[in-house]
Amino acid sequence: MEQEVVSEKKSPHKEANRVTRLLDTALPEPVRFPVNVEMVAKDLTPSFNQDPITAVNGGSMGSSIDGMLVKHDAKDEWAIFYNTDVVHPGRTNFTLAHELGHYMVHRQALNKTKFECGEEDMLDENQQGIDIEAEANAFAANLLMPNHDFRAQADGQKFSIDLMQHCANRYGVSLTAAVLKWLDFTKKRAIGLLSEEGFMHWSKSSNSAFRSGRYFATKKNCVEIPELSLAAEEQYSAEARNGVRHGPDIWFPGEEVIEHSIYSEEYRKTLTILVLDDAGGYSDPGDFSEEDELLTDSYTNFINNGQNPY
Repeated sequence: MEQEVVSEKKSPHKEANRVTRLLDTALPEPVRFPVNVEMVAKDLTPSFNQDPITAVNGGSMGSSIDGMLVKHDAKDEWAIFYNTDVVHPGRTNFTLAHELGHYMVHRQALNKTKFECGEEDMLDENQQGIDIEAEANAFAANLLMPNHDFRAQADGQKFSIDLMQHCANRYGVSLTAAVLKWLDFTKKRAIGLLSEEGFMHWSKSSNSAFRSGRYFATKKNCVEIPELSLAAEEQYSAEARNGVRHGPDIWFPGEEVIEHSIYSEEYRKTLTILVLDDAGGYSDPGDFSEEDELLTDSYTNFINNGQNPY
């Protein structure tokens, strides 16, 4: 494989797809997922570049840092460090992929020798006006949950928490990350949201839901959960998990909604997915422009609102 000789602006989606094609070719189905990010970093980057990743190490970093990508002081080598204080494997897996995204997309374009990533860092843009954290998240989501495989898992399937849990288990990510990927992918009018004590922390609408005016402006307003909703009850039950159809005016004026909710005792928050009536189906990945996907990147919205995956 030819070595890189020029620095150019790279697409996180194309870089993730480049790795995905290699993994699809090299690995049989039983061991294809979840992606072993450490193996990808240490075994594949030497074939891509003259300054490979040679180490992936964990250590205690407190509560403000999730991970780092650091260049060696004296060698053309890089290392990924991740925070072992994070106890949830799905979040750690995404952090590793996020740092690999910085390596693949940003290290040459920005001429930086260190990327340090925590919640505060993800709120800021760099001096060139590029939201590098959104791009690293887009790389991670597409590497861990490739569009073609996600579609194979979800196409033709009725939405359910069990389907999302299957995807989360397959890809080694959190349930929330799987839901956010589904919202980016589905043609259904659907909305995901996280709430606590009667108020929304964040919400994310699918493209079709947003275009039909079904969204919650959680970044600008304090949005209250409807009193008669399952989310307001903060329950963990089979009924709430499987979905309950509400009549008009519970969530939206004049429109029925199927609500799926799951309450986390550990975090005392409720993850809710609202599915509205429509024709349904799944979009082809080619239906999305890379620019639009970055602007509406779900996992970035999730992190930027101070939430951790569970």
